[in-house]
Amino acid sequence: MSEGKNREGLLLPILIPLGALVVIALVLFGFSRILLAVSHNAATAVALVAASGIVATAAIVAGRKKVTGGSLLSMVGASAGIAMMMGGLAIVAVGPEKKAEGGGEAQVVTLAAPAGAAADGFDKGSLSVISGEAISLEFDNQDPNVPHNVVIFDGKDETAPELFKGELITGPDKLTYAVPALPPGSYFFHCEVHPATMQGVIESGEGGASAGTGPTLVAQGISFDTDKLAFPADTETTLTFDNKDANTPHNFAIYEDDTATTPLFQGDLVTGVATAEYKIPAIAAGTYYFQCDVHPSMNGTLKVGDAGGGGGGGGSPTVTPSAPPSDTGTSATASIAAAGVAFDTDSLSFPANEPVILTFDNTDDVNTTGPHNVSIYADDTLAENVFKGDLVNGPATVDYQVPALQPGTYYFHCDVHPTMQGTITVA
Repeated sequence: MSEGKNREGLLLPILIPLGALVVIALVLFGFSRILLAVSHNAATAVALVAASGIVATAAIVAGRKKVTGGSLLSMVGASAGIAMMMGGLAIVAVGPEKKAEGGGEAQVVTLAAPAGAAADGFDKGSLSVISGEAISLEFDNQDPNVPHNVVIFDGKDETAPELFKGELITGPDKLTYAVPALPPGSYFFHCEVHPATMQGVIESGEGGASAGTGPTLVAQGISFDTDKLAFPADTETTLTFDNKDANTPHNFAIYEDDTATTPLFQGDLVTGVATAEYKIPAIAAGTYYFQCDVHPSMNGTLKVGDAGGGGGGGGSPTVTPSAPPSDTGTSATASIAAAGVAFDTDSLSFPANEPVILTFDNTDDVNTTGPHNVSIYADDTLAENVFKGDLVNGPATVDYQVPALQPGTYYFHCDVHPTMQGTITVA
C-alpha cells in the first residue's frame, strides 16, 4: 500500500507538467489557427487580451498559500478557455481575413498605396499580367486612416467599361482582390476615391505583357525613379512613361551621349498627372544617354544589349536619327528667335504651297529655362498639329524644314512654354 503511494508520489510531479505541456501545445495550436483566420489587426488585439487574461489567472494562482496540482490544472484550463473565447469572439465580431471572392490558382500581383498616396499615387504606374489567367492582386494600403481601392477599366481611361471594382479599405490594411483573367491588351486602373492622382495601366499578354511592351519609367518630384535602363538590341521597345508631377511637362529622350547633341529618340511631352507609351525604334547594342528635355537634370544611362546576352562591343551606334532634307535652293526662308522665354516676334509670313526653311535661334540656356521649339497648329485649339519642331537645348540654332502649307492663318507656340505663341499668315 505504502509502495503504491510512493510510486504515485514519484509519478505525479512528472505527469502533471507533461500533461500541462500537452494541453498548452494543443491550446497554442488551436489559438494560432484562430489568429491566422482573422486580419492582422484583429489578431494582435486578440493575442494581447488573451495574454493579459492568462497573466491575471497565473497571478491569482500564484497568490494562493498553497499551489496544488489541481490549482495548476485550473490555471491551464482557464488559460485555454480565455484563448478560445477571445478567438471565437474575434471571428464572430471581425470575421475571417478579408479576401476577394474567387478561388483556384492565380498569378500573384502586388500593388501598394504608400503613405501620402492620395497626392503621390500608387507605388507603381504599371502592372504586367499573363493574359487568360486569374489574378490575385495583393493590395497593401499603407496610408493611415485613408481609404483606397483599385478599379479596373476595359480601355485607356475611366470612360471605358468597368471590369473590376475592389472593396475600399482604410489603411493601414491589406486586401487580396480576386481579379478575373484579362484578355491581351491594356487596361486603365485607378482608386475611385482619388482618381486624379492614383492611376496606372495594366498590360496583359503572353508571358506577362503585351507583345512589344517593356520597362516603366516614372517621373516624380522633377526626378526619374531610376538612372539606369536596359533595352534589348535591334528590337522595338515600348516604354511606359508615368508622369506623376501635376501640371508639369516631362518627356523621355535618348541621345548618343551626354552632350545631348544627337537624338536617337525624342518622346512627346507628357503633362502630369498622366501616363503615355513611347514606341522606341530598334537601337543597336551600346551605351546611350537619356534625359527629360524640359528638365535635363533628369537623366540616366541606357544600356542596349543583345537579347541573348551577347556583348555588343563598344563603338558608335548604327541607328542614325532622321536628318532634315537638304536645302536645294527651292525652299523659302524665315527666322524666329527665343530669348527670355519669349519669341522675338508673334507673327510670321510664309508663302503658300511652298516648303519653308524656318531658322530657329534659341538663345536661352537650357539649364535655366529648359528647351524650346516651334510647333504649328491649324488654330489655337491645338486640335490639328501641322508641324512639330524638335526641342532645342539652348543656346543653339537649328533649321526646321516646314512642309508646304495652304493659304490661311495658322497658330504657333513652344510646346514647353505655351505662352510663347503667335500667328503665321500663309499667302
